[in-house]
Amino acid sequence: MHMKKIIALALSAALLLSMAACAGPEAQSTEPEVITAEVRAKLDAIAQEKNYRGIVYLTYNGKTVYEYVSGVNDMGKPLTVDSPMYICSISKQFCAAAVLMLRDQGKLSLDDTLEKYFPEYTIGKDITLKNLLTMRSGICRDVEPMMNEPEKYENNTPEENEALLKEYIFSRTLLFTPGTNFEYSNNNYRLLSFVIEMVSGQNYESFIRQNIFEPLGMTHSGFSVEVPAHPEWGLTYDNVQATGQIPVMAQGAGGIVTTAADLDIWMNALQSGEVVCMESFREMTTNYSPGSASRYGYGLMGSSRDGWGHNGGNLRYSSRMYFSEKHGFNLYLVTNQTPPDNPAFSEQTCTAMLSIIYQAIEATGSHS
Repeated sequence: MHMKKIIALALSAALLLSMAACAGPEAQSTEPEVITAEVRAKLDAIAQEKNYRGIVYLTYNGKTVYEYVSGVNDMGKPLTVDSPMYICSISKQFCAAAVLMLRDQGKLSLDDTLEKYFPEYTIGKDITLKNLLTMRSGICRDVEPMMNEPEKYENNTPEENEALLKEYIFSRTLLFTPGTNFEYSNNNYRLLSFVIEMVSGQNYESFIRQNIFEPLGMTHSGFSVEVPAHPEWGLTYDNVQATGQIPVMAQGAGGIVTTAADLDIWMNALQSGEVVCMESFREMTTNYSPGSASRYGYGLMGSSRDGWGHNGGNLRYSSRMYFSEKHGFNLYLVTNQTPPDNPAFSEQTCTAMLSIIYQAIEATGSHS
């Protein structure tokens, strides 16, 4: 009996191995390699042709398929793919997601008008939170005149500078009737960040950290106001030097510092409904200004193809992120050596790389 059992076990094992061998080829992915060595070489050529000094990070179907790193950080040490960098206006989508979180919790409505939160702003009765999210409020674009008088804010408390910022915005006439036009304005997202603070009872940075960074495992992400306390980030420029703005002016409109891998976590989580529900994500990726050259949702810009993303820039940094839900890839570029005469440096480099990526996808018929 013992020998029979051994023979039976051996036959069973052989049968299982045979079945596994038969199933193996079918179990393997039949999808062709899209980002091949040839494609990576073409992406390298674009980066080198443009003398791109920074980080390029591409993932496809959840896997890192391309990295390009060149240049040094603010301390003069070589950049790595894990170097934290300012992402500038890419930060706006985090602010938009935070507003939707509070909306989905029943704590605010996108139809709320600004007079509810800022009763001193008399024009605010005609401006909704949705107008701010979609850049259709008519509020002035920025606060450059205020920044030309640093003696007014340099030695102030954050609360004093917030009051100055509101006073500046609220004293300006609107560029157009709210909801009738599109005009990109950092002030829209600054005001949204103040609303988030009022509704949540937390400061803006704490809300983003506790509700986005920590749940998603974005352990290498922070804010420009934290740079002095984190020398390991390799960012020696404070908020004013790097962005030309006092910290409160970066809040909501910019100010996030992160790594390529962390931003990829964000893009994946956003597309999967992990940040906000899928219905809210669809709202973020709807074009609310079809008559405008800019396809803008909530903190996200649409492209001429099927993807969404955003660009960013300040006095030193230029960034661009793009994701294609349909085709399964995320692309991120950031540089701390923006040419003075080309603030859209990363955006233009990204556009050139996207052309190569889409050609590769179309050539293989992937995700068609």
